Amino acid sequence: MRRQWLIGSLAVLLTGCGGGGLPPDTTPPAISNIAIEHTGNGVRARATVQDAETGVASVVVLATVGTTEQTIAMQAEGNHQYQATLPANTVRVRIRAQDRAGNTRETGNITAPPPTPPF
Repeated sequence: MRRQWLIGSLAVLLTGCGGGGLPPDTTPPAISNIAIEHTGNGVRARATVQDAETGVASVVVLATVGTTEQTIAMQAEGNHQYQATLPANTVRVRIRAQDRAGNTRETGNITAPPPTPPF
């Protein structure tokens, strides 16, 4: 008797969980306000990344350093702002963002500006 009650309760709970009526999130995060600049010890990448439906799960920079591509995580600064410090010899970057539903957006290649002369 107790086993039947448990199975019946589980069936009712699982039936109630189906769907929720909301359409699935199929929209990738938006990436905007990209800034790439040289600092005293490297290159700083900044961007605004937003996802209104499920939220941002991760933001990374794909940095071409010399002839090698490196993946570097960007850190959240608040107010949808993300930043990362990259090696000084970074040639170009792409920014990739993924939301919690698994949707991904990636920018095209952005050429890093040349370093400021020391004079």
